[in-house]
Amino acid sequence: TSQSMHPSHQARAEVHSAWDIYYNVFRRITKQISKLGVLELQHVSPKLLEAKDLELAVPGTYQAGAPVIRINAFAATVSVIASKQRPRKLTIWGSDGTEHAFLLKGHEDLRQDERVMQLFGLVNTLLSTDRDTSKKDLAIQRYSVVPLSPNSGLISWVAQCDTLHALIKEYREARKTLLNVEHRLMLQMAPDYDFLPVLNKLEVFEFTLESTTGHDL
Repeated sequence: TSQSMHPSHQARAEVHSAWDIYYNVFRRITKQISKLGVLELQHVSPKLLEAKDLELAVPGTYQAGAPVIRINAFAATVSVIASKQRPRKLTIWGSDGTEHAFLLKGHEDLRQDERVMQLFGLVNTLLSTDRDTSKKDLAIQRYSVVPLSPNSGLISWVAQCDTLHALIKEYREARKTLLNVEHRLMLQMAPDYDFLPVLNKLEVFEFTLESTTGHDL
């Protein structure tokens, strides 16, 4: 006669079976999410979609003594940018009748970026008040950075600009150079690169620099 499985072994087998089912579903969902280019606000944040005619100013627009540009509404869709962190492009309609686009970033601390923009503002002030530089119309292009938490925030969208990645991609494709040659070399030397200490990461980075010509952007 066959012996029945011990209750503890049976429970463990059921847990493993349930985990396999969950993991397969998780992988399928993750794969589908990575292909999404547009998100509907009614599904990801219905409360934000319902928010209308707020007293809050559009982020980055407030200026002392000037009329406040308030948030009238949020656009119904959010675009997903195809980069590593997959930030979202969020559009806000202001009380001035225009739309204000922002990059919504997560998993990043934007407080340092905000300080850099403040430094650029000081530099622009110095350039505009100096007699020699003020004649040359010198200034650093700035954009608003609004940290929302220690790991998320908004960056105002700068139109008609290319990312560094797009410039490198265009340059390398024209010269038939592998786009991710450095990344491949880094993983070849250290497959677990993301989990290495900083000094080891530096060693891998220096190895990659020595292994490439440096003439391909």
